[in-house]
Amino acid sequence: MVARAWSQSRQPERIIAELMLGMRGCNPALITLFVSSNLPYEEILDALTKEYPGTKVVGCTTAGSLTATRYEADGAIAVGFDRSAFTFETCLLTNLRDYSMAGSGEAIEQVYFDLLRRLEPGRDNFFAMLLVDGLSRREEEIAASAYAALDEVPIFGASAGDNLNFDTTQIFYDGQVLEDSALVVIGASSRPVEVFKFEHFWPTDEKIVVTSADPERRIVWSINAEPAAAEYARMIGADLSQLTPELFAANPLLVRVGGEYHVRAIQKVGADGALHFFCAIDEGIVLTLAHPEDMRDNLVKNMARIDERLGSLEVVLCFDCILRRLEAERLGIKPDLLKIFERYNMIGFNTYGEQYRFLHLSQTLTGLAIGGPP
Repeated sequence: MVARAWSQSRQPERIIAELMLGMRGCNPALITLFVSSNLPYEEILDALTKEYPGTKVVGCTTAGSLTATRYEADGAIAVGFDRSAFTFETCLLTNLRDYSMAGSGEAIEQVYFDLLRRLEPGRDNFFAMLLVDGLSRREEEIAASAYAALDEVPIFGASAGDNLNFDTTQIFYDGQVLEDSALVVIGASSRPVEVFKFEHFWPTDEKIVVTSADPERRIVWSINAEPAAAEYARMIGADLSQLTPELFAANPLLVRVGGEYHVRAIQKVGADGALHFFCAIDEGIVLTLAHPEDMRDNLVKNMARIDERLGSLEVVLCFDCILRRLEAERLGIKPDLLKIFERYNMIGFNTYGEQYRFLHLSQTLTGLAIGGPP
């Protein structure tokens, strides 16, 4: 089984009690814990770790929660993967400021081999989950390292959040609360699983060129040889003073990689008029202004296809960009989305970015769909 638990309380004792209740009946090989940065996450992590001393508890701080009943900034979520159907190994990567792709790749590969050596018969459906400090700016390198080390294992992941404060984000591992760190969690299951990624934007004919940028810091100084924020505002028909996260969510930019378009979302406007992005943006790259599809129609269409392929959906673990929730709030469509979340047993959190295969993305929904027992 896969156990789902969540709490919308702000009282630590009640949060812990509700998460424990949701885990009842599960003998977890792994528990994922995702807690709003507004809540006492250290206390919650400590209680859950002590309750399950033989189980790895991994997770991170978030920018909000996604459940069948809540799509909000606060909340605590736990998902337990039962030993009867799942096996896991975990690789902790620290000191990301001095990240080594070669060294990290070797560490990830070794953990993968450890999993293969102790794998039980019939657990041949593999997946890998990345959890990354959302302010480390190392998601691109980590995704690339994992993709190279894990052969054909499907990869999905998320950048930890802190409710749009952009101050500090934490990773949870083995009872510890860590910064400047990431986790690569490799799983194998006897259940049918599918790693997925989708977004609800299509390219328009309007192109722009990044003419001055700092990819390492994810800052764009100018586009079309004009100050970046002012030129972006002009393109979307807005005043510079109107540029907010909600407006960025409604007007993202796309980059074409491998024949497919992917969102490159804007985080904020700097005091100097530069644009700060959630993903690295190289100088000279061509970006395309995007046109939105209805988020509800897009979600139903994609989830129905996954449901049909897997036969049934016991749980769908979702890593959902914070900009998607901001857009849903702006459009007033959260009640409609909650019905879809409930229909497909979706649960997860709002991120500062998503990983899929070797890519670091933004304004997408990534995750792991888990089918029911045979």
